[in-house]
Amino acid sequence: MKKYLAPILIIITAILVYFIFIKGEDPKTKKQAAQGIERFPYPTDRLAESQADYIMADIQVGRIDLAIELVKLRRDCAGETDEAGCNERIKQLINRLPGKDKQKLLDIFDQYLQFEAKTRQNLPENFASLSQVEKYQLMKKARRDFFGEDTARLIFGLEEARIALQEEQVKFNSPEYTRLPVEERMRLYAERKKEILGPYYQTTLEREPADMKYGTELQLHQTEMAKMSEAERNKATQELRVKYFGEQMANRMAEDEARHNKAFAEGNAKMDQFLAAEREYLNKNQNLTEEQRRAGIEDIRKRILGK
Repeated sequence: MKKYLAPILIIITAILVYFIFIKGEDPKTKKQAAQGIERFPYPTDRLAESQADYIMADIQVGRIDLAIELVKLRRDCAGETDEAGCNERIKQLINRLPGKDKQKLLDIFDQYLQFEAKTRQNLPENFASLSQVEKYQLMKKARRDFFGEDTARLIFGLEEARIALQEEQVKFNSPEYTRLPVEERMRLYAERKKEILGPYYQTTLEREPADMKYGTELQLHQTEMAKMSEAERNKATQELRVKYFGEQMANRMAEDEARHNKAFAEGNAKMDQFLAAEREYLNKNQNLTEEQRRAGIEDIRKRILGK
């Protein structure tokens, strides 16, 4: 589903940029670079708040997203200490955790710091010009070359499973799937979701936000909705909203959408009116100077568009 695949790749690229490039910059810049991490893509437990005897078990099933959690912890240090001090603070945090996995986690964090240093030194010269997808594939390979498959999966497996799931959603727009009844598409998608997410499946079901579930099912219904009348399409959309958000929120969403559509239509109408008035003014005033034409058009714009 392209509208979700792109945001995920943007976040992943932001994480990579944060780790590799944002060092010693202004604290405000650092915090801006990490915006959105708390919400996206799914909520996970904070490592600092863990009370688990076996933290690795929580990481392995996706209750803690280790890659994103490291970004959160680094962001928490922004403006308070330098990179080395921040890393030391994270090590101290890990040492204070309960349970039996602290040393394993410290070893992984030390490896990650080595990975960062090596990656910064070995980025290709054209890295900045690569697409987000190309950067992601490059970093995915670098992870396995450095950590090996098992450790790379432990740190980045949840992130990579989500990316793979979004890529799979895109395939459901192809004729191979769109010619199938929607119930069959939903069944096949549920099977692929379980297969792709693997050990993260149950945690994802429990924590996946309602808006993402709604967006996925709405996408899988697009083939049928495209054949409906506007009234039928609105009814089907409202039924999905009620399913995922409840009747009260669904009604509020419908009202907000109606206001947005009305404002959008009014804005388009005003723009059409302005463009027509502009053409008429230019046709009737061909002998004006360029400065006079600009002033006249500006007066028309303010009168019609109000800005």
